[in-house]
Amino acid sequence: MRSILFHFFGLPVYAFGVAIAIAFAFSAWHIRKLAVKEGLKGEGVIDAAIVAMLSAVIGARLFFVFQPDEWAAHYSRHPLDIVKIWEGGLTFYGGLIGCFITIPFVFRHHKMPFWPVIDCFAPSVAIGHGIVRFGCFLNGCCYGKPAKWGIVMPEVDALARQPSQLYESAAGILIFVFALWLHPRRRFNGQGILSYLLLYAGSRFLIEISRGDPDRGGLGPFSTSQWVAIGVATVAVALWPWLKKTHARAAAAEETKLAASTS
Repeated sequence: MRSILFHFFGLPVYAFGVAIAIAFAFSAWHIRKLAVKEGLKGEGVIDAAIVAMLSAVIGARLFFVFQPDEWAAHYSRHPLDIVKIWEGGLTFYGGLIGCFITIPFVFRHHKMPFWPVIDCFAPSVAIGHGIVRFGCFLNGCCYGKPAKWGIVMPEVDALARQPSQLYESAAGILIFVFALWLHPRRRFNGQGILSYLLLYAGSRFLIEISRGDPDRGGLGPFSTSQWVAIGVATVAVALWPWLKKTHARAAAAEETKLAASTS
């Protein structure tokens, strides 16, 4: 673990911040690459990617800061610390929600179809999350419960702990590989992002069991993130048949139109 990678002109360069920068840079490049292959507007996709990245950081930070335990214990008394994202303290689901709130407006501005474009985001979101979670590992946040076979994290304590951050990083990489394989094989627009949401929600629900950092928050038997995972998976499952039927109707209408034009 190494929360500070090096110093640049006396200023600390944090591993977590570097991980976010690498994740965003690669994701923007990869989203545009897939979109251009799909025949979509490259400049519009880049605008959407930039807005998505800003929304992700803001949403992830606000979701973390305004958790009741975090707000009461620290940020209500030290509001200036809200902007210190380089020290860690981002909640992925908050970032995901922030993206889904803002990027439809960018798509509408550029007159781009929502589902084909958002499918281009799926692989990049997965690998970006994997990269950022490795940054969490170096930073010493989001760690796991004590375990005999775990990893000692000096930034936390002298106990061997489950490397929950590396579990999520590995999950992100595996989902990225699957999403890349699926993208050209999609049977309907939206299948890519829905598949990502289902896989991420499932993996996050399970990995949450290994988490050991305090103030997780929750209700009943599940943590806050597990409840959000259940909600995300439910929405994805509900949208799946609707989008599939919508695609089938559009394809049938296109075939009818084509048959009429050639007759």
